[in-house]
Amino acid sequence: MIQTIRIAQLGDYMARHFVDVFGTMLSLEAAVSSHTVPLPHDQQKVSGSVGFAGENVTGAIYVHFSDTLARRATASMLGLPEAEITGDAEVNDVVGEVANMLTGGLKSWLCDAGAPCAMSTPAIIRGASFAIEAMPDVEREVLIFECSGERVEVELHIKIN
Repeated sequence: MIQTIRIAQLGDYMARHFVDVFGTMLSLEAAVSSHTVPLPHDQQKVSGSVGFAGENVTGAIYVHFSDTLARRATASMLGLPEAEITGDAEVNDVVGEVANMLTGGLKSWLCDAGAPCAMSTPAIIRGASFAIEAMPDVEREVLIFECSGERVEVELHIKIN
């Protein structure tokens, strides 16, 4: 039987989970930000997205990095100097893997709450001047974090069926 799931509960879980993922997988310290304004739309971003779907729940996680922080995170995860991260392929892999880890943790949380689901493979969005909009019947929670002097934005889009 599915427990009553509230978007605020998911946001609280994701805030803790994000900090854990960054510390464990990237060896980077992250904290919930006091900023309430999302990343500027004209800033170059590298975003990872993973969808999830089940009988009782559907949605997606989007994680938006500045290009600078995406490269720093890639270097940290791969144990390389930032100067050696010259192409986009490695950055895409790391950003996609972070989105995958965040969604995997959420999937586990949802399964424990009685809403089993499956995940899609990660997708990458690159560029500036774009925004992700939720459909009218989908709840959206935006979490903003600080890491290495940069902001990272996590969007959780979810529909409880």
